[in-house]
Amino acid sequence: MAVQTFYRGCRGVSPVIGVVLVLSVTVLLAATVGGFALTATADLDQRTPTVARSTGNFVPGPSGRCGGNTVAIRHAGGDPVPADELAIAVELSDTDARIVDLPVSGTALSASNTDDPDNIVYDYCVGGVIANGGKRWSAGRAITFQLNAGGGTVDPGDSIDVRVVHAPTNGVLAAVELTARR
Repeated sequence: MAVQTFYRGCRGVSPVIGVVLVLSVTVLLAATVGGFALTATADLDQRTPTVARSTGNFVPGPSGRCGGNTVAIRHAGGDPVPADELAIAVELSDTDARIVDLPVSGTALSASNTDDPDNIVYDYCVGGVIANGGKRWSAGRAITFQLNAGGGTVDPGDSIDVRVVHAPTNGVLAAVELTARR
């Protein structure tokens, strides 16, 4: 009889241990996922500045000297953005390029300033807030650069899509579609 009493007293131990193990695994998983989520959201503290609107124009002409085939994107309102936080993405019909690591010290881009496999951005004649050490891109100020039409990359009627990107957050500050005219 003493043996039967002992087995009856131990019978409920196995389900209790199972419940404790399941709960501990659940708590461990919740702590792991929570820790990862809190670490991942630390980057969300930096917000993308707001540029209320922007305008752009394309001045056609021969490349090789400043003034022709120039793209200008003007900040028309919103938050000012330091030039070192800007990147420019340019898309033509069948190719694209990026201007990065801004501002430049003078008015010329170096190899480290462009991701341009098809050479659509002319390396010289950079202007506005991204040239000469840079300034803040704020209302009334422009970003200017020249497209390389000497190789036939820009034809009349071509659509030129330009996006000004806030590099730290990868947020688009301005998106302008321009059309090449004669």
